[in-house]
Amino acid sequence: MCALLDLMRKHGASVHPNLANCRNLLQQATRSLKILDPELGEEELVKSVAAELANVTALIAGSQRQ
Repeated sequence: MCALLDLMRKHGASVHPNLANCRNLLQQATRSLKILDPELGEEELVKSVAAELANVTALIAGSQRQ
């Protein structure tokens, strides 16, 4: 999960055409991975995924307004 987040941040511009897929992947990971469970998971990783999900969602909303 950390590697995926790092890649998404490092290659942000190339991720833009696939924002919806990235959002779906992050949402599915949040629902499926125990390490991302807010009560049981790794706190910093949970926060990182939530922040990246919020960022991707904001980018999608911004691109839809244009």
